Amino acid sequence: MKERAQTIKTRVQYDDPLEVLSREHDYGSEYLDKLHEAVGSIQKNGFSVQAFLQITDSTQYIAGKMRQHNIIEERYLFSKLDRHVFESPNAIRHERREMWQAFNELMMSVKDVEEGRIHGTTIRELIHSAEMVVERFRNQIEKENTIIFPMVKRIFTPDEYALLTQEIALAL
Repeated sequence: MKERAQTIKTRVQYDDPLEVLSREHDYGSEYLDKLHEAVGSIQKNGFSVQAFLQITDSTQYIAGKMRQHNIIEERYLFSKLDRHVFESPNAIRHERREMWQAFNELMMSVKDVEEGRIHGTTIRELIHSAEMVVERFRNQIEKENTIIFPMVKRIFTPDEYALLTQEIALAL
């Protein structure tokens, strides 16, 4: 019976955690593209309900799935990375704070439009904050995919990587 349990236990395979996180970056990038397209439409054609709905759809995804993704990275990936690298995770955390601050500003602009508090600069603020969100989130995704994830593969021990794999699989 004990051998059977061990066999079953070893058969459980999880996806590579960095591939999972990278796929989530791809999904997030699609919503950032939609946000960018909506801003471009407003800049070219003026404000429209359709473009605004595209913005709100994107912000809902960012507020939900992308925020959860960031929490998981922070809790499981960066906490382990701190043991190996001191400066890089702190710089990324600072950039993440700025990224989420830009998102909060975008959400205030979205809320102003939704609640009819439209003044002379509301749409400009909406466009500016959306552009900042797209830029900062894309930069963060790029750094993680091209710098952080390859570094993790090089410096994590097999045990750390196995633990990361389990933790991310269970968190998702």
